[in-house]
Amino acid sequence: MATLRADGRTPISIILMQGSPEAQATIDVLVEDHPDLQVADHGTYWKVTSTEYDLEVDLDRVASELGQPLSMPQWLVILTSYVGRVDTTPRKFKVTSAITQIEPQA
Repeated sequence: MATLRADGRTPISIILMQGSPEAQATIDVLVEDHPDLQVADHGTYWKVTSTEYDLEVDLDRVASELGQPLSMPQWLVILTSYVGRVDTTPRKFKVTSAITQIEPQA
């Protein structure tokens, strides 16, 4: 059984392929924002888990870290899976445990 987050929700995760600059830049940006994120190295992939925060990947910030433009389709190539509910815009990929159609988003 999953451990509940402080807000009563279950933990959420994104799983990224290893070996790409896009994945490394994504992890660097996420950890910069939330140093307490759990980043597990599984050899061929990284699993980034949050027990406290929604995971929001801002592609503009990742592109800046990467030093080159990055589109959502390019970034989605490195995303192998996720745990939670996804809410996207053209420049942001967010994973939450909120029921996005019911609960108001901050």
